[in-house]
Amino acid sequence: MSPRLGLVLAAALVIPGAACSKNKKDKTIGNTGGEASTDVAKVDPTLCETSGKNVLSYDLNRDGRPDVWKMYKVEDQGGTTIEILTCKQVDFDHDSRKDWVVGYTPKGTPAFEKADFDYDGKFDMSALFDPKTGKRIEVERDSDFDGKYDIKEIYDRFDTLTAVRRDRNGDGNPDYWEQYKDGALVAILFDDDYDNKVDRRDEVPGSRAKFVAPEDSRDVDATIPPTK
Repeated sequence: MSPRLGLVLAAALVIPGAACSKNKKDKTIGNTGGEASTDVAKVDPTLCETSGKNVLSYDLNRDGRPDVWKMYKVEDQGGTTIEILTCKQVDFDHDSRKDWVVGYTPKGTPAFEKADFDYDGKFDMSALFDPKTGKRIEVERDSDFDGKYDIKEIYDRFDTLTAVRRDRNGDGNPDYWEQYKDGALVAILFDDDYDNKVDRRDEVPGSRAKFVAPEDSRDVDATIPPTK
């Protein structure tokens, strides 16, 4: 994935596009809902550690410093020694800092991915993948590059976007939600005064029926909160 392309994609999510009809209602919020598969929590944190691995480095621009690293775990399978790729790291701007990191499952599918789009040494995107299918299941983005993730995307097992939530004021709680059905935007919810209550819901004309929703504003993801 090109870093320029990634930056464009991250910026695109900041602009809520779609014509919406206004339907303002004060709603309370409660606790769970719309989360990605719990399998993503089982990602091995040591995938990109060098201890006990063979590390191959490459100097693609021939400046005397490596800019690509691949890490392999050595295993003995039936008397045969094999190497399994566990991690790949890339330094796109050749400043000796990793700008793109991918961890791999033993099946060779991505387990997680991180990217630094503005080359400041801090990751601006973090993605988790379903270990069974290798499909994206959760993506977090730092849209304003302040060092804190403020956008979270949730995908189903078919890699179809189901919900987007955003923290607009930087308090750590979501206050803007996009709801999707079969990949199409159906509604946008807003907490305009940042009090953890949904103040209004804008329906997309012609969208399908509303979802039944959880009660916590931090996990509204793909549902509507119950009425107060």
